[in-house]
Amino acid sequence: MVFAQSLRMAALAAILLAPSLSFAQEETAETLPDFPGREETFGYCIACHSMTVVGRQGMDRARWDETLNWMAEKHGMPEPDPEMRKTLLDYLAQAFPPKAPAQNGGWVNPFAPKP
Repeated sequence: MVFAQSLRMAALAAILLAPSLSFAQEETAETLPDFPGREETFGYCIACHSMTVVGRQGMDRARWDETLNWMAEKHGMPEPDPEMRKTLLDYLAQAFPPKAPAQNGGWVNPFAPKP
């Protein structure tokens, strides 16, 4: 009796969760904007966090550079060699540039740097 009830609960959970799982998108380099350095940047960044986090940032090249320094200093990210650093910065600045400020009273990130 207990086993049958557990089995029904497991089946119900599978049915209820199945639709939400179909919306999840697997992150691959091909899901990112297509610019030179995409594969290298994906491989470097995905080791620690999702690319969704990266894509939300929207920073200029100088801020991306500062962020690489911060991640190396504070989070132990392996320091990229100069050639890899240039590849990462070229890609990040082109694929995820600064975002336009919110218009008409839209939401503003309180942690975003002030212009």
